[in-house]
Amino acid sequence: MPRFFIFKDLNIGEHTGISGEEAHHIARVLRYKKGDIISISDGKNIEYTGLILDIDIKGPIIEIEIIDKKNADPIRPYITLYCGLPKGEKFEWILQKNTEIGVSEFVPMITERTVANIMPSKSEFKLARWSKIVQEAAKQCMRINIPEVREICDFDTALSKTSDCQLTIIPWENERETSLKDVLKYKGRDASKVAVFIGPEGGFSEKEIEKAVAIGATPVSFKFLGF
Repeated sequence: MPRFFIFKDLNIGEHTGISGEEAHHIARVLRYKKGDIISISDGKNIEYTGLILDIDIKGPIIEIEIIDKKNADPIRPYITLYCGLPKGEKFEWILQKNTEIGVSEFVPMITERTVANIMPSKSEFKLARWSKIVQEAAKQCMRINIPEVREICDFDTALSKTSDCQLTIIPWENERETSLKDVLKYKGRDASKVAVFIGPEGGFSEKEIEKAVAIGATPVSFKFLGF
């Protein structure tokens, strides 16, 4: 059953309306009808079951009654992907695919070797577009929660955000000894929050790797990632 998002705190027996793109998809694409049951999420960790009471095609506006409500188990570990912005539209693909595999948070970064250039005047538009992409990806893969997409930051700021992570991983082409498998085996078993750093097309500089190691990050070899 498809899942739709309503960003409200609702209770069993409460009536609410769905409008906009979600209502269009329910009424005109999926052709749901009065009396049908739909699955709804608040975009975080609550799943609702709704009964369609009425469909106003002109809006369209879907009136529903909440008939069930339950808390979903959060995705563990909580993974934050710190991604050096790549060129073109590659970041949108990264958002989509990593939403599908369970990443909880995305932080786009400007690093020493970042080529992509997003004008400050366009950053708000980009953030809104990226947030929409992860919402659609979450819907497609039936996730209860929608990942957060944070504002673009520089590498040093990104590092400062990892203080509450039990494990921080940074793949690096010059790392020859430490494998991702070993890091996950010996350090990742009890980690509830994990940070993963991915560089842009040119990778990370040695200076950036040194900074990452200084705050406790573990470089891992590419040869153990299938590259």
